[in-house]
Amino acid sequence: MTRSSRGKKSKRANSDSQPGPETGTGDAAAEQVPTGESADAGAEASPAPSADQDAAAQTDDGRQDVPQEADPLEAMRAERDAFQEKWLRAVAEMDNLRKRTRRELVDSRRHAQADILRPILGVMDNFERALQSLHENRENGDLEKFLEGVDMIFQNFQGVLRDLGVVPMEAMDQEFDPVFHEAVGQLPREGVEPGKVIEIVQSGFMFQDQVLRPARVIISA
Repeated sequence: MTRSSRGKKSKRANSDSQPGPETGTGDAAAEQVPTGESADAGAEASPAPSADQDAAAQTDDGRQDVPQEADPLEAMRAERDAFQEKWLRAVAEMDNLRKRTRRELVDSRRHAQADILRPILGVMDNFERALQSLHENRENGDLEKFLEGVDMIFQNFQGVLRDLGVVPMEAMDQEFDPVFHEAVGQLPREGVEPGKVIEIVQSGFMFQDQVLRPARVIISA
């Protein structure tokens, strides 16, 4: 081999062994850029913080309050207390209503009785005048005026009862009815069918549509 060929080979070998600017730059870039496996491993080693951790970190710093979940037991107790309070209030209102209704009923009865008794007081005044007149005229023996006065008082009293809705019951010669009549005796009577009212011992009265007092009667046998 000639010297010229040897020199060319040695120069070529030297040029191959010396790194060029492009080769060195590529190796440095390869060392700086991580491969896919190393990037994945790094991602798995340091996971991203979650939303709860961020909220907890903010709470620790005092910058934001995290709402806490309500205790179910405390909620049930609060609901129980609310219902108990409503129940106690309803019981108190019902008790007040009951007392007020009872008081109003008593007052209503009292007013009704007063309305009934007030007209009767006038009848009592007339009786008082009649008795006073009897004592004053006893020596004269004039009883006719006294009887007239008593008859007027009786008619006045009947008028008061009529105004109150109390009317005498028609019982004479009527068929015996246990709803309206009370039999106190039984006598045979010629020409009268059995079960007829032949005598009135005590008059009966009707108040509007109800029996105020049944008539006490004697019926035929």
